[in-house]
Amino acid sequence: MEKKQEQPQLAEKEIREGAPFAALSYVFCLWILVFIFRKDNRFAHFHAKQGVVIFIGEVVFGFLSFLPLIGSLFRVIGLIIFLFASLYGIYASLTGKIAKIPVVSDIADKLII
Repeated sequence: MEKKQEQPQLAEKEIREGAPFAALSYVFCLWILVFIFRKDNRFAHFHAKQGVVIFIGEVVFGFLSFLPLIGSLFRVIGLIIFLFASLYGIYASLTGKIAKIPVVSDIADKLII
């Protein structure tokens, strides 16, 4: 039986201070800013870890787009998936929510950063 991981209880101040950096973490590789400037902010770290997973997915789909015949299909699918995941993450972080993106958050929870 799998134990459900509880969402951390965060103070309003921690969310407010981390929200701009959390939103930036979904844009390309700007997640690195969280690990430099907001080392102790759990809200920003939660979103930055999801941003890392999305970035790695974008890179993988970028390489797959060079495959002959089906490369353009990977490009379109990757663009749609990661664009919507990033937009949802930006929205969630700016509204102060700890929103888990399906599949992305499962991988992000296993990251040790």
